[in-house]
Amino acid sequence: MNKRNINLDLIKIIACIGVVGLHAVGMRNYTIYYLCDFSVPLFFMVNGYLLLPRENINYSYAFHKIFHILKIVFGWNLLITIPVFIFRYKIVNPLRLSMDSLLQKGYLWHFWFFGALILIYLFLPIFHRLFFLKNHSRRMACIFFMCICLCINIFSIIMGYPLHMFVPQSLRLWTWSFYFLMGGLIAAAASKIYLLPAWAHGILLLLFTFINNFSEKKIGLYLIKSRLAEYFYDDLTSIIWYILLFTFLLRLPIKEKFSAIIADISSLTMGIFIIHPILLAVLDRIYTPTGTISVLIFWAALTLVSLGITYIMSKTPVIKTFIRL
Repeated sequence: MNKRNINLDLIKIIACIGVVGLHAVGMRNYTIYYLCDFSVPLFFMVNGYLLLPRENINYSYAFHKIFHILKIVFGWNLLITIPVFIFRYKIVNPLRLSMDSLLQKGYLWHFWFFGALILIYLFLPIFHRLFFLKNHSRRMACIFFMCICLCINIFSIIMGYPLHMFVPQSLRLWTWSFYFLMGGLIAAAASKIYLLPAWAHGILLLLFTFINNFSEKKIGLYLIKSRLAEYFYDDLTSIIWYILLFTFLLRLPIKEKFSAIIADISSLTMGIFIIHPILLAVLDRIYTPTGTISVLIFWAALTLVSLGITYIMSKTPVIKTFIRL
């Protein structure tokens, strides 16, 4: 049995906290907002890291994963029809809600992530086969998708608006395929991470954290006229930053005594992802943070409350299947 990679669990936790930050902080503070935009790319990289090196992946496995995602999506959309009926006196079709949520619409708009995962899993056997061909095949696949990302980014700057805006996030397969394959590529070359001294790796990460944050602010404000974080996943500085962050977290030494705690919290990250926007929709009607300190407190509180609710749900055998992939 392969030993559990606790660093991947740590990455999932940090990415989950970042996702909550993206939604809780939003554009109230652009510096913090853009510091959180690594979250979704890192989730796809973790998936690629875990899945692509597996010895055997076929369509039966891929369809099993897709079916489980669809079960989660439909279950939550069925559940959301109850408060919609009670508070809005509307009867809605959960199947229609499920389709909308996969395309970043409706009450559970954040389920676009599941829509993107479904598309990745549809191509998973092909990506897996490609991964086990010659080394240059998987590298060329990564370069191919990265070139598409960079071209879209460049043309967005030339046109003066993000071309991504015409495609829902769940359908931006070029972006998510790149990060998924990059995760697998890093898994295949994990030992090479250590060729760069840790201190140099840390300095590069810190440098690109500042460069990318500054770049996103300026490009969004002056060049593409949109400051949404979702339009920067294809930037070259963002790609470099995400890879540096992912590989740096992979090499962090983690003491054995913290491993169990990290693993337990990691198992709750999907539930936190599902629940926090629902809580946010309620809290936004009650309280809107303004200053930096209040925004940070709001972010922390939303994360902890979502964690608490997810933990309680994880203790119920039937319910816990709807908060874990």
